[in-house]
Amino acid sequence: MAPDVLLRKLTYLRTLLDDLAPYKDATFAQVEAEHYKLERLLELMVMAATDILNHLLAERGKTAVSYKSAFQLAAQEGMIPAELSNRLQNAASMRNVLVHLYEEIDYEILHQSIPTALEDFAQFVAIFAVDQTP
Repeated sequence: MAPDVLLRKLTYLRTLLDDLAPYKDATFAQVEAEHYKLERLLELMVMAATDILNHLLAERGKTAVSYKSAFQLAAQEGMIPAELSNRLQNAASMRNVLVHLYEEIDYEILHQSIPTALEDFAQFVAIFAVDQTP
């Protein structure tokens, strides 16, 4: 992946994190009232992170078959820590529920996932931002 493309994708992910940050301490009522915005932010964060991984994995001759498997392969390849991979796989599963409505969305889970998403995706950005211009 060209360094400028990686930088652009990391910048986009940082923007999404900035947009989600005000909801870190949101009440359940706030989350429920703005759930569409929060759902979309979480969806876009998963998609942006997996887009980065898919490019980097392709450079290694690897192909992920799903959002979740991109995080699995990244851990297997030593690109991200296994614990972070597990949490991001959970985020990918939540993304699938949000997008495909496999089941009714539990807004309590959405509410509880915001601080974790902020930490996990910030860690993801930090891993790939090494040697990149801010």
